[in-house]
Amino acid sequence: MTGLNRKKTLVALLALAMAPLAQADSGYSVSVGGEYTRGDYGTGSNVSLLSLPVKLEYVDERYAWSIGVPYLWVSGPGDVVVSGSGMGRLSPTNTRTTSRTDSGVGDITASATLRLWEEGPRRPWAALTAKVKFGTADEASRLGTGENDYALQLELARQAVYGHVGYKVLGDPAGIEYDNIWYGGVGVDFPVGREVDGGVELYAEQEALSGIDGKRELTFYLGQQMERATRITGHLMMGLSDASPDWGAGVTLRFDL
Repeated sequence: MTGLNRKKTLVALLALAMAPLAQADSGYSVSVGGEYTRGDYGTGSNVSLLSLPVKLEYVDERYAWSIGVPYLWVSGPGDVVVSGSGMGRLSPTNTRTTSRTDSGVGDITASATLRLWEEGPRRPWAALTAKVKFGTADEASRLGTGENDYALQLELARQAVYGHVGYKVLGDPAGIEYDNIWYGGVGVDFPVGREVDGGVELYAEQEALSGIDGKRELTFYLGQQMERATRITGHLMMGLSDASPDWGAGVTLRFDL
């Protein structure tokens, strides 16, 4: 699988997904899916999050863009808020301590990617991606911070190995001052069978609040091309710090238009 198509696979399954460029199937696509995560995030009480995202994407030879929005169900202590630019990222706050169950439309996210160059004998495939998380989710229900986040990341891939590194500027809701953070991930993709591929990725980012761990997550994924215009991808995730869920699982269907 080329570096371009590896990026396509990762976007289909992760909330921290990279906005990809596709090599063989330029054009529009729609992705729908679901992800469930559970963990205590250092609070001592479990938080459950179900995210049902929908994404529209356009891919060309040199550039790509996407826009997506999830529907969220959150159950657990009231002193957590869905934050960051991905789905189901929660950070402790100190404003609500009672248990709650809330649901609603999450933050709208958008990305734009420019391919810098193709993979060559002495250099990796490279692209630059800009991302925005618009603070459109209900802040009162802790479905979002109510603030915009901005990120810029460099993506590299060579044969089966890929990675990205980026810098994120986080918006500060009332009473909270988030630090801007560096983040990144590295992974490997491998064939499993005919039209089936799998892989593993390690993701990490700096802490956004003093005294709280930065996120660290290990994800395993498996994808299959079902037919010419449809792909299904499933993933399992394990959190490696208090800022990440203890575990998570999800599935995504992508339809090329």
